[in-house]
Amino acid sequence: MQEHPKPIGTVAILVIYVILIIALWGSVYLTLLSRGVTQ
Repeated sequence: MQEHPKPIGTVAILVIYVILIIALWGSVYLTLLSRGVTQ
């Protein structure tokens, strides 16, 4: 039995998806910090 290598396309899409989520949450977090939302 041969080992099937992971599709590069799937891995690339997964990495890009994670980076986009981190970027979105990061921008929201920085926006809240800039507004000074500290209660």
